[in-house]
Amino acid sequence: MNENMKSMIKDLKNEFPKIYDRVNHGLYILAIDENGKVYEDEPGFDEKIVEEIQIIYNGNTVSVYPNYIYKCSIRFFVVRYEDLDIITKAVAIVGKHLRKIG
Repeated sequence: MNENMKSMIKDLKNEFPKIYDRVNHGLYILAIDENGKVYEDEPGFDEKIVEEIQIIYNGNTVSVYPNYIYKCSIRFFVVRYEDLDIITKAVAIVGKHLRKIG
């Protein structure tokens, strides 16, 4: 995994230590490459081919689509009001690291 992705996961774990990495009961992310392959945190993932980062929290899903021209698209699916605070903080952390991919 590349340094930006490692740093992104580290920041998410630091910001959300009690809830990060708890599939179906907390917050986690999935990176999806241009071929549709899904990565969690396995080695060998090239961050330059990321097409989508899915942020999943308590069954809510938000997708961030980088376009590498210092912009991204974000798609919020159905999100519970009480989960917006955590999800928007997670989106900000993901965006901070996606912006650094060259």
